[in-house]
Amino acid sequence: LGRAAFPSPLLVSEPAPRTSAMAAAVVDPISVPTDLGAREVLDIGQITLNLQKIDNPQASLHQCASRYGAQAIRSLFEKLEQKDAVMNFQELNLSDNNIGDEGCRWLMHGLNSTTKSGRQVGENLKALIMPRARFGADGMKAIGGVIGASKSLENVILSSNACDAAGMTGEFCTGLSKNQSVKSLCLAVCRLGDKGVAALCEPLKSHPTLEHLSLQYNRLEAAAATSLANMLAVNQALRFLDLSGNSIGPDGARALVDGLKKNKGKLQRLSVSQNEIQHAGAKAFCQHFMSPEGKSLTYLDLRHNAVPYPKMVELRKELGRPMDDKSEGWMLVFGDRQLLLNR
Repeated sequence: LGRAAFPSPLLVSEPAPRTSAMAAAVVDPISVPTDLGAREVLDIGQITLNLQKIDNPQASLHQCASRYGAQAIRSLFEKLEQKDAVMNFQELNLSDNNIGDEGCRWLMHGLNSTTKSGRQVGENLKALIMPRARFGADGMKAIGGVIGASKSLENVILSSNACDAAGMTGEFCTGLSKNQSVKSLCLAVCRLGDKGVAALCEPLKSHPTLEHLSLQYNRLEAAAATSLANMLAVNQALRFLDLSGNSIGPDGARALVDGLKKNKGKLQRLSVSQNEIQHAGAKAFCQHFMSPEGKSLTYLDLRHNAVPYPKMVELRKELGRPMDDKSEGWMLVFGDRQLLLNR
């Protein structure tokens, strides 16, 4: 969930053979501790740091997560402080590591600190990638501090960290309200629930740059859809909203359609697959998609929403795409627009 495509970084391990080509590639090596009781060499002269190190395809994610933890993050920024240096990394990939709440706090302290000349240590950071980094509400609040202090951060992936609704309140939303640079925010599988999304929607109403928001598999019901609809009614920046794998139901679907109408065509891509919206919800979305005010939607995913077969036949007729021997299947193409629809 939420792994963006970025160039592979250089991560040098001490036990690896020291070839001349490798030695030439290392720009600024430092040594940091691992949770396995060893030390490894990281190159802080590169623009990407990738600690999602899966060398052996037979290794489990648990084994990978045992490699780097809070002390590695602390050591990294202590070395930068000793050098009185700005961090060169534009991307930090800490996926599948035991970063925890403590590691998030060290990350906030390190990135938000300044050099003697007054430059922010994390001023170059554009992508923070931390799915499955084993932090909770306190860690999410610390990441909110990172977001609020950053002027360069564009891509933030925090999926699969069980912060619950508590993680969205206070510092996280305060930080998001201060930020004016983030373009993509992935919060899938964080157990946010309706209350968490209600809190999140407040800073999103006026966020000037956020174009992509992922809230997949967050135990959302109709109340969350209402909060999102109220946000969409005033939001000017969001272009892609992914709500797949929740349970907004028919009432939530109708609330979202109302929000889309008030959004006046700003949102272009929406996924509500696997949301139990049933026939009533699917029909409301299809009618909006085919209406003049819904023409701005270029992608709408309504798959797997418990629509009975007879009702699916009915919907396809209303769309002008009857289910016959020459059926297009579940992807219906209307020029450069796509509607994904099945039972």
